[in-house]
Amino acid sequence: MIIPLLLSSITLSLSNPNNIAITDAPICLTIPKKIQAEVKSATVMVDDQEIPCQLDDLDGNGIYDEIVFLVDFEPQDKRRAEITYSEEVVAENRYPARVHAQMWFKDNDKTKSYLEKKHIPTDSVSEVVDNMYSKMMHHGPAFENEMVAYRVYFDKKQSTDLYGKRKHQLELAEGLWYSSEVPELVKNRQFGDDIIMVGQTVSLGALRGWDDSLDDPNYELNEPNSKKKDPCLLMIEPFAWRQAQIVSKGPLRTIVDMNVKGWEYKGRIINVKSRYILYAGTRECEVTHFFEAADEGNKSLSDLEFVTGVMKVGIFNTDSTHLAGKRYFQNKAGLCGSFGKDWPDGNRKLYPCMQSAGLAVNIPNQYVTRLIDRREQILYGIHPDRRNRIQYRMAFCAPDKEGTDFVSEPWTYSSWVNWCNLWSRIKPIAVRRFLSDYTDDNDLGVIVH
Repeated sequence: MIIPLLLSSITLSLSNPNNIAITDAPICLTIPKKIQAEVKSATVMVDDQEIPCQLDDLDGNGIYDEIVFLVDFEPQDKRRAEITYSEEVVAENRYPARVHAQMWFKDNDKTKSYLEKKHIPTDSVSEVVDNMYSKMMHHGPAFENEMVAYRVYFDKKQSTDLYGKRKHQLELAEGLWYSSEVPELVKNRQFGDDIIMVGQTVSLGALRGWDDSLDDPNYELNEPNSKKKDPCLLMIEPFAWRQAQIVSKGPLRTIVDMNVKGWEYKGRIINVKSRYILYAGTRECEVTHFFEAADEGNKSLSDLEFVTGVMKVGIFNTDSTHLAGKRYFQNKAGLCGSFGKDWPDGNRKLYPCMQSAGLAVNIPNQYVTRLIDRREQILYGIHPDRRNRIQYRMAFCAPDKEGTDFVSEPWTYSSWVNWCNLWSRIKPIAVRRFLSDYTDDNDLGVIVH
């Protein structure tokens, strides 16, 4: 028998600086570069108990470069974690999957029922003209954990769409997002469904360009129309190449990259990688946009302004305005949100009921340039930092679906605002090296998200 080589063991001290309990707090670290090429697996012990972990190859070179694990903390709690790296190859299903990601080329055979169709799975799709949106099942990559599901449109809008759940469970592999097409899944398995109509808005946390000079005073006066966009809001076009890629599928987090090269924006040509990370056990999704100047080398793009934010849920609901709600909030610190009720789709046969949704985006103040309150959405002007990056978090709730498994009391506008304010103030877990085989502090590479 060949005994696998244990490459390294690193011990960490983990501290919760918050006065509230934190469950499934993500701890992310770069794997020490000295051993990255040899690492095939890892084991994480927290206070002498093994917990699931995940290794990821973020740059696609075939070598794991990051490890993540999730830890529960009491208020002001301290935990001790030991990470052991090994060259042993372990089974992919070593730990139970708590997340899922999928993308498909659509089977358009109209003679088959919804579940009979044989969509072709893929982890990567690209295009040089804007024509793949209708060829993809659910229009791009979709990803979920037990609580929520997101999808990102593979087109010039790159909008995020939202799927609310009734139970803590993974559903997309069976329901393929459109569970309304399979009523027995809703009835027998209590599957969730799509909860918002995004139209031409930023939906939740989508990146857009912005040009004040295109403003039309009549736009604010006219009735909202989901088929018309705000004239100042610029889509990601023209472009030279676009790609959607599932980087990681779990078991603890999914990572999806939306890559664009050659975006012509405000006289510049730029490349953008938009990375979406969803961890198990949370309703929030992390978003990081990596910008690169394609026309002038690595020149800083901090002078370029983009926008993101939330749509005003219910703004398109003109036939039931007394039920729409249409409540929203914002502050100067980079937090904005909305809470309302609307039809999730124009097909009233498949979607016979309106759905409530609460949306929120939390942007660190360093990226914020200004607040822009528009008819259909609350936006923040944002600009890249010195590393040409913008990072923020987004979250949502599905009040008409989420029961006591999610919240102790039904969601209201006030409770959503309170949750968002608390969420925006949560500090990351503090990580420090307790003991280590390494003397190079920089080799630890703490990334805590």
